Amino acid sequence: MTIRTTLANAARQARMGTARATIREFSDDHLMQEVKKADVYHSETPSDFERWQMVGMTSFPIKQQEDPNQKKSSKPSNPTEDGDWNHDQPKGPAAEALMIYVGGSRSHPIALVDDRRVRPYDMSEGEGANYAPDGSEQMVLFKENGTYVVSLDGKSVKDPKSDKTRFASLRHVNKKMQTHKIEKKQDGQSGGGAAGVQALEGEGSGGGTGQQEKYKHEGDSVNTEVRCTKDRIEFRAGDNVVGYYEASSETWFLKGKIATMEFSDHIESKAPKVNVDVSDRFQTYGGGKTFLGLDNKDEDIDTKVVTEGGPAKKTFAKIGS
Repeated sequence: MTIRTTLANAARQARMGTARATIREFSDDHLMQEVKKADVYHSETPSDFERWQMVGMTSFPIKQQEDPNQKKSSKPSNPTEDGDWNHDQPKGPAAEALMIYVGGSRSHPIALVDDRRVRPYDMSEGEGANYAPDGSEQMVLFKENGTYVVSLDGKSVKDPKSDKTRFASLRHVNKKMQTHKIEKKQDGQSGGGAAGVQALEGEGSGGGTGQQEKYKHEGDSVNTEVRCTKDRIEFRAGDNVVGYYEASSETWFLKGKIATMEFSDHIESKAPKVNVDVSDRFQTYGGGKTFLGLDNKDEDIDTKVVTEGGPAKKTFAKIGS
């Protein structure tokens, strides 16, 4: 198939095929994420166009930061004959884009985006990471010796004045499926890229009009969870903490109906000796020392461990000599 074009048109398409831009702000209320506004050349600020991402990975970059030294232009905002009109393009730090103009048409840009404000750098060969676009240094880091899920307290690029407390969570949840149906936007609305589509309104759509409750990607409710904070590891069932280890106090806590431990060889106890009155909880037989944790009152006490508190299941106590 032969495609004919003029030399001038070919030169225009080559010149207009790509460009660099800074991004003012993004919108994630669409099936394909959109750039609200980008600044390419002077007086060129396209809006409401698609940002393409890799399948299986998505992010919502932070908006452009204000430059405190930038002053508003005194020049008129009305365009002149040569198109010189936008004298207030922001100059603060921002995510950056490679603008691709499909078919050389300036009216149909697509953005490929990176953000040097937050990207983790100085990695070793062969390493990789999925990182938080807010600049908080949280990430899933892949190294040769293992995979690290990393969270930490502190500030972020998005919120440099707030010292946040964060946690890492491994959880099983309940949540609604997001709908991925599409419909054309109403006449008069700004376009959403080439297709001009948006998510349908409805349960779990998570977008479309900006009036719905934000979709909870972390889950509508939690079934079970392991949560790590700076000082402790928690085990949760729903909203209830059923166990934890607290590093500052070196304390273990476990809560439940049944506790079972099974050891093939031996169990060693290093707890200090304490006097515990168990007369109100256990019936004893004979007189003398009390051993807890027996399965029946006649069991051989030499194979059992003296405990400082009651066992977690119904048991018998036996008086030793």
